[in-house]
Amino acid sequence: MALFLGKRVRLLHDSGSDPSQNLAREDELFALVESSEHSETVRFWTNSECLVRGKAKNARYGWYREGLAEALGVRVFQRETGGGVVYHDIGNLNWSIFARSEGAFHSPAKLFGEASRYMIEGLGRLGIKAEFSVPNKIDVEGRKVSGLAARSTSRAVLVHGTLLLHSDLEKLNRLCIPPVGCPPVANLSQWAEGIRAHAVVAAFGEAMKASGLEVLLQDDPVPGRQRLTN
Repeated sequence: MALFLGKRVRLLHDSGSDPSQNLAREDELFALVESSEHSETVRFWTNSECLVRGKAKNARYGWYREGLAEALGVRVFQRETGGGVVYHDIGNLNWSIFARSEGAFHSPAKLFGEASRYMIEGLGRLGIKAEFSVPNKIDVEGRKVSGLAARSTSRAVLVHGTLLLHSDLEKLNRLCIPPVGCPPVANLSQWAEGIRAHAVVAAFGEAMKASGLEVLLQDDPVPGRQRLTN
């Protein structure tokens, strides 16, 4: 399946780090793409320290240690996609794909696999051999470096994920309860010392171009938002 219906995709790198604003922006951009007010979009963004949970608690997705989060003062936010709980800090780069849909059923495995392809090819350009692992993660040498979640309507699809660059894994592992069978997590800095967000964004853009897409580096179109960087 082709994830993008069109050939032109906007690439945004948002410099804001407020979790509530970033999650609200996910909803805004989804609505804009769904209504065809704006073109299909890829967005990169980073949150300050927090936990972000899926819409419903489910043992198969894992959860978090609620008492510890409260004791440590780690804020908890809810996203509109499913799945478990993710630890965010400035060492975790989030990536989101907003694509139009023609109403067809999207197999989760195919959807996550197609979305992951650009990230895997981009990481390959940085010398990191990553692979998609069902149902919704990207691994490097048996270690989880990215987890994905999604939502869809008859007119739009959102796939977003984390990417551990140099996150606080000790705190992540203390706070998060992984689902059964989930491999241990790792930072990409383990394979690419000094890796930075801008390099990942550039490599992802090159992977999209190599697939035949026209990539447009643009500012966020939502009125009142701060200027974005390329």
